[in-house]
Amino acid sequence: MKILSVSIVLLLLVGFVFQSYSSYVDSTSFDKRGEMIDIGGYSLYVEDIGTGKVTVIFDAGMGDDSSVWNKVAEEVSQFSRVISYDRAGLGWSEESPHDRDSKVIVAELHSVLKDKNITGPIILVGHSFGGVNMQRYALTYPEYIAALVLVDSAHEDQINKMPQTNYLQKYLFKFGMWAAPVGIPRLYLSNTNPEEKAKKSTTKHQYTSLDEAEYFPRSLSELNELTPNFGNLPLVVVARNKASSEIDNTKTRDLVWATLQEDIATRSTNSTIIFSGERQHSIHKRQPEIVVEAIQKLAEKL
Repeated sequence: MKILSVSIVLLLLVGFVFQSYSSYVDSTSFDKRGEMIDIGGYSLYVEDIGTGKVTVIFDAGMGDDSSVWNKVAEEVSQFSRVISYDRAGLGWSEESPHDRDSKVIVAELHSVLKDKNITGPIILVGHSFGGVNMQRYALTYPEYIAALVLVDSAHEDQINKMPQTNYLQKYLFKFGMWAAPVGIPRLYLSNTNPEEKAKKSTTKHQYTSLDEAEYFPRSLSELNELTPNFGNLPLVVVARNKASSEIDNTKTRDLVWATLQEDIATRSTNSTIIFSGERQHSIHKRQPEIVVEAIQKLAEKL
């Protein structure tokens, strides 16, 4: 038992040193083309690229940072101004002392846009949880919002309607996040995008992701209370897979998700829904051209 205890302590110590050193190296290894903007005692990392009459603002999904938009943002910056940012506690941004629900996140983003004096016309683009945030932003601050693009957005009814995930898989994944101080996430995060891996590997990022997940039901409830309706605001829903009418009834998860995406599209009388044809949730990473084209068509009309 003594040998086992000493071995565990040594492993934890090695993991802690590995994580601390790797985080330091990561923080100095990447060219941060963005800026840190103070929003009241803590700062958010914001990238501002491109020029144009239209400003396109991106918000990532839960557990993601702004670098997941790189493929899309680079293309969109050729015809519009692009603002992407790391939510508080994620990526290069500093931690926030506030709850990590959508209401607070939207207020923080609004502080960034006020600091940069950004007015209209604005196209909001959100993926997954970022889609919830962008819907709330459009409902809370509608003055300069000219269009909305929701990429496989979360839906306020999904917790009740979607089939439950495997609990073992769920808690194993959470264990990996809890073990961030000893570098466990570095062992399974993808190496495809080194900057994305570096930003996601920090203890700060992993623990903030857990906080956002904890407050996720509240975020959905808050959006539901607003009864989202965007009138005739141009709305494009980019959803994974196929329309519900094309999905076999035995594929419950796919069928329910498609139905939820179709419901989101009914929130505007001026909406379009595009199905990617593939089952991957991160459409903006796997099929960025679909998202770019949707944004460009909207921008050309403004």
